[in-house]
Amino acid sequence: MRIRVRFLGAFADVTNSKEEMFELKTPSVNSLLDHLVERKGERFHALAFDPATRRLRGGTTLLVNGQRRGLQHELCDGDEVTLLTPIAGG
Repeated sequence: MRIRVRFLGAFADVTNSKEEMFELKTPSVNSLLDHLVERKGERFHALAFDPATRRLRGGTTLLVNGQRRGLQHELCDGDEVTLLTPIAGG
């Protein structure tokens, strides 16, 4: 299945990309994140996951087709996943 992933905020910086397409064999958000860690490396892992809990860092937004979803959410061919870090400003 093909999944479009949009990287916003610091995710765009660590992946050097704003958007990519990925082929997945297992249709869950968790599998997609595992795939991204494997492809994008330690900087992506450190940004996405809290080392103490092994869960997404607080404040990280994960959307599937514009709606917040959990790690166990099942993906469908053609879904769009967006990863966004908190934005600071002032």
